Amino acid sequence: MIRVTSIGFIDEPFLAEIRSIAVDFYSKAGGEPPLLEIYIYSSTERMRARILREAEELGVTVMGDFTVLHEAWRGWPRIHVNYEACANMDTRVTRALLLHELAHSKLHGSPYYYLVSLDKSIAGRYGREALIIEYMASIAVKDLEALELLRNLGYEEEIESYVEFVKTQIPDIKCYEITGLLELAKLAAPFIVKGQSVDNLDSSCAGIAGRVVEIVERLRRVEGDLEDRIRFLVNELEKVLSVEGSPT
Repeated sequence: MIRVTSIGFIDEPFLAEIRSIAVDFYSKAGGEPPLLEIYIYSSTERMRARILREAEELGVTVMGDFTVLHEAWRGWPRIHVNYEACANMDTRVTRALLLHELAHSKLHGSPYYYLVSLDKSIAGRYGREALIIEYMASIAVKDLEALELLRNLGYEEEIESYVEFVKTQIPDIKCYEITGLLELAKLAAPFIVKGQSVDNLDSSCAGIAGRVVEIVERLRRVEGDLEDRIRFLVNELEKVLSVEGSPT
């Protein structure tokens, strides 16, 4: 069952398009899930307030702030869409962002993927920042999986639109610390899936981007659960920083 709910005023054609994209995706991905909820918010304020309120209620301590967001905090997949932000985007980008989150709902639609245990070795090295680092690593791992699913389902044009969207964010990444390398690993994923080179980088990233891409390529072949893949990504990116002589 796919349930679309509007919070605030949303144009009917937009609601219909969101539902149509979701139905089409699941027709290709093996049929509708038992339950997928899609919330569409009329404003950024409404969306942030709702998500922050739920996070506080459920004890969620780390979350993203995206135009389209997937989570499964209550036990089933839910997607949140910022209509106000989407109204200022190319419709192809909105479609790509929604499909990206729909892929997450197919692959990562249970709380297991949002309850990552804090790794003792990572906690020992990073202290309070360890939770943020593991969260960022989990996003990078899951994003790669979601993009590979979209490719396998034939959404090549949509991945290309996603790449164009990511290109606007790439220049802002600074690669002086592990968090910057994790962000680069996450944003490099669509380029890797499309077989394209990552460019337009900040000078702090340009010299090491090739090594980060190579690590993400290897991540695709790492066996094990989500926590194993998080550990692999963090440990390998730390080696890049070590070679560069930067503090972790």
